Amino acid sequence: MDKLLALRMLLEVAEPVASPRQRSGLGIATSSVTRIRDALESSLGAALMTRTTRRVALTDAGTAYV
Repeated sequence: MDKLLALRMLLEVAEPVASPRQRSGLGIATSSVTRIRDALESSLGAALMTRTTRRVALTDAGTAYV
């Protein structure tokens, strides 16, 4: 896992943005983002983001990590 890419992805989620479509700075597929997120959370042993069908937000652990 590329930890730098994973951290960049987490920082993009941490930024307040009106729409997820505006988060295109990484230029990678959604499936890749999911794999990277899962690997980062697994390596840290904590959930960093809460995910719903409409929103992604940082957990307390995610905020502390950022």
